[in-house]
Amino acid sequence: MKVEVQLVNEKGRGVPTKERASMQAYRGVLQIQEARCHELGRIVVTAELRSGTDGDETALVPTLFEAGVLFLAKGRMRVRGTEFVGGIQYGQTWDVRVD
Repeated sequence: MKVEVQLVNEKGRGVPTKERASMQAYRGVLQIQEARCHELGRIVVTAELRSGTDGDETALVPTLFEAGVLFLAKGRMRVRGTEFVGGIQYGQTWDVRVD
């Protein structure tokens, strides 16, 4: 599914709405699926945002592990989970707009 994603947190801390408006939004293909998380040692639900334009389909933002959809309505959704950045686990939420 083609979407635009705005990150809600930075290193686990919420970014104020006014500041988020000036942050980069990422456009790509959203995939939510089960996958093995080696850091947690088990299979979890993941959310990935990948580029849909190149043959590599590279990750645009860190994968969300233990991802859950908080709401989905009128072409918008919010997905929450944890991401690993530099070996450290942080809480992250994506504000998603469906194209």
